[in-house]
Amino acid sequence: MPEKLELFMNGYWFSRSSLIVSCLVAVLTLLPGDRAGAAGYYEGKTIKIVEGRRPGGTGTLRTTTTVKHLKKYLRFSAAVFQYMPGGGGRGGVNYVVNSANRDGLVIGNSSSGIFAAAILGTRGVRYKLDDLVILGAGSPGGATTLSVRPGLKIRTVEQLKAYEGLRFANRSVGHSMYMRDRLTAYVLELKKTKWILGYSAAEIRVALERGEGDASFGGIAGLLRDSPQWIEEGFGFPIVLPDVKGQGAEAYPKFPQGIPTVQQHADTKLKKDLIRLHHATTPGGSLFYVYKGIPAAARKELKAAFDKVWKDPEFHAEYHRVTRQKADPLTGDDYTLLLKNRPRDPEVINLYKKLGAGGPLPTDR
Repeated sequence: MPEKLELFMNGYWFSRSSLIVSCLVAVLTLLPGDRAGAAGYYEGKTIKIVEGRRPGGTGTLRTTTTVKHLKKYLRFSAAVFQYMPGGGGRGGVNYVVNSANRDGLVIGNSSSGIFAAAILGTRGVRYKLDDLVILGAGSPGGATTLSVRPGLKIRTVEQLKAYEGLRFANRSVGHSMYMRDRLTAYVLELKKTKWILGYSAAEIRVALERGEGDASFGGIAGLLRDSPQWIEEGFGFPIVLPDVKGQGAEAYPKFPQGIPTVQQHADTKLKKDLIRLHHATTPGGSLFYVYKGIPAAARKELKAAFDKVWKDPEFHAEYHRVTRQKADPLTGDDYTLLLKNRPRDPEVINLYKKLGAGGPLPTDR
């Protein structure tokens, strides 16, 4: 247990050490009824959740809420959260696959951008998708929107396309929100775009409010939870990217309605195929995974436990209350099917790879 506890949120104590990686320690008290029956593989043990992000934001809320309910089915005694930001979650996956213990007590969590990174051979990837057992996510991530600071007075797609030199503030190359920035800028053929990277979710909000950046993609649910005042303060929301299940702004009654989607402005077959590939390889959500080489008993128990969480009415209720987003789980089998049915045209894949890199946007149309 760390010497200094700084913040208690959603049933967990947050702490910061002097190391680059921040850790969160959660001691979870089991209910008396949880001990009925034969002891399972995880009973009484401490698990580690390796998150491929910085602490804070919607991703952290999704993860901690899920783990809180996971304890009912795995019966572990404590959960330690270790944060490994950077590379769109790649650092966390690299650690889980190549460095973590193989005892099944290390569970990864990341945005689904880790799929695209592996499929596209992004630099720094030291894992294959076949190395992972995907356990699912509490939701497909929800619809996302481009938020533009008020000073630019950009409210419509036409105004957005007419503006030159838009500065996007985001996390890192390869992050799922970075990919949404890049995909939208490409489809709309925005001019002289720039990216300012290295921010956390909370820091992006501050950057836009201070004018350090102009715009950024983010989840609508997170915006309504953390920055609802933006709607009244004149931020622009010119375009929305629906989630993998096709849900857009209409799923959030408190958010402005009638906003056009990125799909509606995909005016070539290549652009449409690119969006399809994006949804297949970056379906959203904060997904859980483990290394396939852990003991078979651990894999079996994990899959059964997560499948129970995804169906648990108490989990659904708390997930919605905490994240402001309806729980709409994608199971491990759902993710497997999405990846299996992804577009495989080399031209589309190469273009998406260019989008996921740094530097200027590709000019292929």
